[in-house]
Amino acid sequence: LGGITSLGSIIVLATSTVALVLGWVFARELYVTAEWGMAHYYVARQQVRELRDQHVELLRAQKDRDLANLELARLTDRLTMMTQLAEEARRAKEEFVARVSHELRTPLNMIVGFSEVIMQSPEAYGADLPGALLADIAAIHRNSLHLSELVDDVLDLSQVDAGRVALTREWICAGELVRPAVDAVRRLFEAKGLSVEVEIADEELPLFVDATRIRQVIINLLGNAGRFTERGGVSVSLQCCGDEVVIAVRDTGPGIPPEEQKRLFEPFYQVQSLMGGHKGGTGLGLSISKRFVE
Repeated sequence: LGGITSLGSIIVLATSTVALVLGWVFARELYVTAEWGMAHYYVARQQVRELRDQHVELLRAQKDRDLANLELARLTDRLTMMTQLAEEARRAKEEFVARVSHELRTPLNMIVGFSEVIMQSPEAYGADLPGALLADIAAIHRNSLHLSELVDDVLDLSQVDAGRVALTREWICAGELVRPAVDAVRRLFEAKGLSVEVEIADEELPLFVDATRIRQVIINLLGNAGRFTERGGVSVSLQCCGDEVVIAVRDTGPGIPPEEQKRLFEPFYQVQSLMGGHKGGTGLGLSISKRFVE
C-alpha cells in the first residue's frame, strides 16, 4: 500500500510537471504571439498615420493644382486677349503706314516732277527765271526727294515687319549683280572726290538670288559710306568662301565707336558722335538691309 501511494505521488508530480511545462510553453507562445501582434499593430498604426498624412497632402496638391489650372486659364484668356489687341494694333499700323505713304507719295511725286521740269526747262515758263528762284526750286526738289526716300523706307520697313516682302530669286551673274549697284551711287563719291573700287572674283559666277533686294542692301551700305567718308574712298568686293559668296563694303571713314555698334541696326538710329553732326539719311537703311538679309 505504501508503494502504491508513492507511485501515485510520483504520477501526480509528473502530471503537474508536464502541466507546468505545457503551461509555460503555451504562455510563451501566447506572449510571443501577443508581442508580434503588438509590433504589427504599431506598424499598422504608423502606416495609417502616414496614409492619412499622404491623403491630406494629396488633397492639398489637388487644391493647388486646381488653383494653378484656374490661374493658367486666366492667363491664357489674358494672353489671347493681348494677342488679339496686338494683332489689331499691327493691322492698324500697317493700314496707317500704307495710307499715309500713299497720301504722301502722290503729292510728293507731283512736287518732284514739276520741280524737275522747271529746273530742266525754265524757258517753258516765259522769260528767264531768276537764279535765286531756280536755286530755291532746286532746294525744293532736293528735299522732296529726301522726303520721298523716307516714305519709301518707312513703307519697306513696315512691309518687312508684316512679313509681306516676298523674295523673287533668279539666276544672275556676279558682275551684273554688283556693278549696277555701284554705278547707282558712283556720282556721290565722285562729287566728293572719293575713289570707288570694285573687286569681283568671278564676273560670270552664277548666283540664284533676289537681285533687287541684294542691290538695295549694297546701295544702302554704299550710301552710308559716301555720307560719312571725307577722304579716301570705298571698295566693294565679291569673294567665294567655300560654299558661300561674301559681298563686303569697306570705306575709309572715321569708324564707329564700339559702344555704338550694337545699336547700328535699330530703326531711325544714327551715330552722331565722331561724325560731325547729322549727315543726312533716314536711319532706316541698315535696319531694312539687315532684315532683307535675314
